[in-house]
Amino acid sequence: MTVRQFAVAAAADIKWITNSAALLRRRLRYSDREAKWWGCVRLLTEAIGLPLKTAAEAATALLRVTQSGRQVTIGSDPSHSASLVVDLTRYESIFLGNLSRARVHELPKRRGRPPRLATSRQALSSAHHYGIDLGLIRSALARTPAERLEMLEANALFLREMRRKQK
Repeated sequence: MTVRQFAVAAAADIKWITNSAALLRRRLRYSDREAKWWGCVRLLTEAIGLPLKTAAEAATALLRVTQSGRQVTIGSDPSHSASLVVDLTRYESIFLGNLSRARVHELPKRRGRPPRLATSRQALSSAHHYGIDLGLIRSALARTPAERLEMLEANALFLREMRRKQK
């Protein structure tokens, strides 16, 4: 997984992940599991407003839950009048969508020269399948450059005469 794919899967900025990893003294490993964790940390810090360290601890506790399909309470006050509940199923669904987008749209750049364009035979074959009449093209290519120029001048003269007669 590339850095860009990792950031897209985590729904976070590359710089934010790098700086947060430095603050948490956490080594970056570009894997699906780490992207899921960083996405959860970003969600808790930016959407909820938890401090980075608290969000990291909460994300670790949240992703330890093995049962999906339920809401997980991360923290609450002693009287249980206020609590932080995360819908784990919804988060996993959003993360999987981000991961899919990262894998499909954020492809790593290929090394080396770009592949060669289609050869003339492939181009002619494609044109034929598209429905283009290749007879005129082949007859023009069979002529010498001087004959082609002569034909072009004759066509230009014909067009000038037609325009003059229309006026």
